[in-house]
Amino acid sequence: MTSPLDDRLSTVFAADRALRIAELEFLDDSGPAHLAALARALDAALALEDAEESGIRCIRIADLLGEFQGPEVVTALLRLLDNDEPTVREAAGSTLLDLGYSRWAEVARGVEKLIDDGKALTALKEVPFVLGEIGEPGGVKLCVRLLKHADSGVVASAVESLAMLGDPAVLRDLEKLRNDKRIVESDDDADAPEGGGSPTVGDLVNDVIEHLRSIKG
Repeated sequence: MTSPLDDRLSTVFAADRALRIAELEFLDDSGPAHLAALARALDAALALEDAEESGIRCIRIADLLGEFQGPEVVTALLRLLDNDEPTVREAAGSTLLDLGYSRWAEVARGVEKLIDDGKALTALKEVPFVLGEIGEPGGVKLCVRLLKHADSGVVASAVESLAMLGDPAVLRDLEKLRNDKRIVESDDDADAPEGGGSPTVGDLVNDVIEHLRSIKG
């Protein structure tokens, strides 16, 4: 005899099986037409007024994009990385990270275009952490470019990523920001200066300079 919970769990298993089958059918003999369909689906998802439904679709699109390659894929993932919903950004970042490991040049070109445009602030705050995780030397140059951005959050993300990348060659670029008084919004108490209050760009920079100097020896 089964309980209502057993029946619900069976429904979950059936839904999971159906999803996997549907994805395999969609990806069968995949090509440009499939990417075009995903692009249309992304436009439609972002236009939805129902934020929850939009997020669900965007997360699935981010996952499916991982099965493709090319500049259109990177562009779509960077659009998703600019989403207000954290779970969507997490899904896009994860797929972008995997793509960066295998096809770094494509990701780098897409990020360069994002930086040149300079308007997608949420994506620009997120992409340095992706670059830091990938760990390619070219990511250092991209993060250094972001140090010049007008938004303090973008600059702070770039500074933290440079700490992850650990290249002492950027010390000269960081030195220019040691006295930067722009406030950086943070939910992490560990980022706050010793005297309390909100950290500044300069606070973060000085910490990273100390870290990189310890690496340099």
